[in-house]
Amino acid sequence: MKLNSRDRRALMLLAFSAVLFLFLNYVVVPWGEKVMTSNDDLRMAEKKLRREKEMLASAPLIEAQVKGLQSRLDAEEQKLLAGTDPNQATAQFQQWIAQRASEQKVELLRTDFIEAKPYADDYVRVPVRLEMIGPITQVVQFINSMTHGDRIVSVDELNVNSGYIDKEKKVRCSMVVSALMRKAS
Repeated sequence: MKLNSRDRRALMLLAFSAVLFLFLNYVVVPWGEKVMTSNDDLRMAEKKLRREKEMLASAPLIEAQVKGLQSRLDAEEQKLLAGTDPNQATAQFQQWIAQRASEQKVELLRTDFIEAKPYADDYVRVPVRLEMIGPITQVVQFINSMTHGDRIVSVDELNVNSGYIDKEKKVRCSMVVSALMRKAS
């Protein structure tokens, strides 16, 4: 079989088209896709780098904040009841309450132990029930001196009864106050 010139040209055009198709399909298109995705990857890498640089630049500020918060935590933990035994802590807390009552000239009638309960993961709440008599101003000053003093104290319950006691304007007050102590390890 003999090919004429027109058939040879058509066959060469077909071979050239096949080579061109393979070149475009397996070389140019994958390279173009790689270039396009590398631009996106480059943008993402630039964003990540910028974010990491910002984090590195803010590290000293964060460290300073952590140190400041740690010092505040240490100062607040100084206000916890000392010791790890709840019974000793309750006795210590009752003595502390009696000192505050005598400073404010409030008469303590009684103080009662209440069972200590866990508070968060690292602390124990030590409650004490107390009854007192005194002028309303002294009772308020007593409560204020306890809650804003050198211990972390909260007033859990408060009951105030007014009336004349021994012809004086005094109030009878019963309350439950609690302080925190560190849980035994």
